[in-house]
Amino acid sequence: MDAKTLIILIPVLLVPWIVLFFVMRGSNKKVIKNYKKLGEKYDLNIDLTKKVGMKNHPHASGTYRRRNIKIESVIRDSIDGKKIIPHTILFAECNNPDKFSFRVVKRSKQNRASYSEGSILIEDNEFDDKFIVQTNDPQRLRRIFDFNTKFKLDQVHALGFNGTILLHENNLQYIERGLLKDDDSLMRVELIMHEFCDIAETMKYN
Repeated sequence: MDAKTLIILIPVLLVPWIVLFFVMRGSNKKVIKNYKKLGEKYDLNIDLTKKVGMKNHPHASGTYRRRNIKIESVIRDSIDGKKIIPHTILFAECNNPDKFSFRVVKRSKQNRASYSEGSILIEDNEFDDKFIVQTNDPQRLRRIFDFNTKFKLDQVHALGFNGTILLHENNLQYIERGLLKDDDSLMRVELIMHEFCDIAETMKYN
């Protein structure tokens, strides 16, 4: 390869990497900004020190409506174990002595077979068309998933929900692929955080 060809190729090869660097940098700034918003709005402690590669993976924790709350950016393996993928996880503490459990995912052709075993219908056509629900206590879940809960989850669905909502032991959890890099992802986490506190209160009486 002669010098002239090399001079031409270097910028061509470098430009995509430079563009990618600035795109990732801009996206990461948005993640940091969104965590700072959560900290200011809900008086949460924000830790921005953790980094994975070039990206910050922030952590937020504190008390909201008398419940311990944690929101964190983590790396999880893909299903086949070949990729590591950034995720956002929200935890809300609740009292669950009866080991009640449930899982909610978005209904789609791709995941219908994976989650069909043990799934139930809430007996609300609009809700059941959008979500697949699994639980160890169907009657209790139907009482807890009242009009207000279904309405808020419908709002989350409209904002592009494609994660997992679950109750395991004494934690309500929301797991979403990707970081809080845009307004919709931030709004999803906020809505689910509010709803988790409502569900935890409702569980006391159901």
